[in-house]
Amino acid sequence: MDGGQSWCELLNPKPKIYEAARDGAVVLLSDVLQRMTIGERSTALETKIKDGDQFTTPLIIASRNGNLDSVKMLLRYKADIEARGTVKVDDQVIEGCTPLWAAAATGHLDVVKLLIEENADVDGRTLTNSTPLRAAAYDGRLDIVSCLVESGADVNARNNFENTPLMVACYNGHMNVVNFLIKRGANMDLRDKQGNTVLHYAVERGHFEIANELLGLGASQLPNIQRLTPLLLASNDCKIEMVEYFIKRPECSKEQRIEGLELLGATIANEPDVYDIEKAFSFMKRGMEERFIDVSHPMFKQQMDPLEVYQSRKECQTLQELSLIEGSDHDIHMEGLLIRERILGRDNTELRFPIRYRGAVFADSGNFDLCIGLWGHAMKIGQQCNQPITDDLKIFADFFCHMVQRNFLPKQRYIEEVFERAICEYERLKEKAESRKAKVEHETKLLNEELENVVYRALYLLTIFTKVQDPRKRDNSHVFDLIQRFLRLNPRTHDGNTMLHLAVWSKTPTEEHYVRDVCKYPCIETVKLIINAGGNVNAVNNKGSTPLHLAVVFKPNTGGLQILRDVLETLLDAGVHEDLVNIDGKTAMDVAETDEARRVLSSKSRLELKCIAARAVRKFKLSYFGVVPKTVEKFISLH
Repeated sequence: MDGGQSWCELLNPKPKIYEAARDGAVVLLSDVLQRMTIGERSTALETKIKDGDQFTTPLIIASRNGNLDSVKMLLRYKADIEARGTVKVDDQVIEGCTPLWAAAATGHLDVVKLLIEENADVDGRTLTNSTPLRAAAYDGRLDIVSCLVESGADVNARNNFENTPLMVACYNGHMNVVNFLIKRGANMDLRDKQGNTVLHYAVERGHFEIANELLGLGASQLPNIQRLTPLLLASNDCKIEMVEYFIKRPECSKEQRIEGLELLGATIANEPDVYDIEKAFSFMKRGMEERFIDVSHPMFKQQMDPLEVYQSRKECQTLQELSLIEGSDHDIHMEGLLIRERILGRDNTELRFPIRYRGAVFADSGNFDLCIGLWGHAMKIGQQCNQPITDDLKIFADFFCHMVQRNFLPKQRYIEEVFERAICEYERLKEKAESRKAKVEHETKLLNEELENVVYRALYLLTIFTKVQDPRKRDNSHVFDLIQRFLRLNPRTHDGNTMLHLAVWSKTPTEEHYVRDVCKYPCIETVKLIINAGGNVNAVNNKGSTPLHLAVVFKPNTGGLQILRDVLETLLDAGVHEDLVNIDGKTAMDVAETDEARRVLSSKSRLELKCIAARAVRKFKLSYFGVVPKTVEKFISLH
């Protein structure tokens, strides 16, 4: 054909227009557009083309690539200046971008000016509510920032995280943009979702010059939701130079200096990346010296109730008391954890990592009781702060199994305490999942995955419990009440398996290293524990299988035959209906994998008359819905 075009290209010119716009081939772009009817042209200009991670109209991709002449051409043919698409900028895929946002984010000033002249919305937002101004401020493009602000862009526009263009400019160290935005009315005291101000952003990245400028212009030193002022944030992040800078500022009060120094020392004492025990103690000492610099008016520490997890210690109150722990690494570590709790508060998630780290150090040295106490404390803090603790549960299950392997059996109460935390976590996640159902599908899916993780960890904890259980305390144990409480929540995996299904099934996953070696399924002790606490032996999963259906597929070696017999006999003695059918219409006998399983089922068979009648109704396809009571309908449908 003339011009080298194929019939396919003539019949579907949309990709050709997109490619010409993307590559800046303005002559080709003009030629293709001119050949089209008005209707065809309109459709082509509105059509989004998938191109790798990008999904845009021709105008968006031309703007993103800075193809000015192509942008002019497309606007001449009335391309939608407010169209939305997905573009990739610096390895980030951004959804809901306008042509102006795409041009601003990629630094094409001439395209930005043209789009604004054509009345593009200067505050056109992406899916995450980012504006073109925020995109330009992020990269420090003062020319584009200036152009947008002069054209009426909102200098305090917030995205989904409620951060502003000024915040991102401070974070990335763009001093010229920071000064410009402040002069044009940007609010220095706005806070994002975490309560952080522009000062927090500057401190986090160690931008002294910007922090100094902000303070000089009157920025307030406000605390974020974790009670961290910019100074305390610097201390908590072990930014020594930034701390020294803040405490020398004229507006820094004596109390602020003390807390900044003490928190810095306490954090260094329990932060592996900057650990220096002598330096940690020196900052603690400087803080204490500040307290007593005015002998007539000393500033005493707030007294905190001692906790068992810290060996019931109390924080040092004087220089003399502090001097007694100098040279003792362990005492300084503990002092640091106490200081952090006093300054940050016991309901602060920032406490969790140092506590868990110190616990891990104790675990490595074989001090298991101290480790468990600290990890439990960190988990409790997380739960109080509505933070997920599935990782904590995973670590505990694996650690308890590690102890069992080494023949250092964890105390029964430790397992009960962690199991109770698992129940609380399941309750919290279930309530959260139900409240968000059909609202945010992606979040609901993640919550359901977390719920399943808790189910597995709870199962492992019960199995570990059976290995450390003191038979003499069986009747007094709190664990049965806990299991009953958990079972009332009807915990299930995404396949609909209950705790009992998992306990009898040879395919129950055990991913963690030590868990895999200790928690082997089927586990008769765990099965009995769940049944004795009221586990439903006739519960069915999503495939209609009862625990018995899953138990009979176990193909053990010679040594495992007794386990198979015990599990099957326990289920049958507990009242399982061996004639219940799954969604394929098969009973446990039908799916049994071994002769031994079939033998046990046959020897224990005790079909009742009502079961035989129910199977007859199903076999001969007799009508029963609406004829018999609802409870009988359900009974028949299971046979």
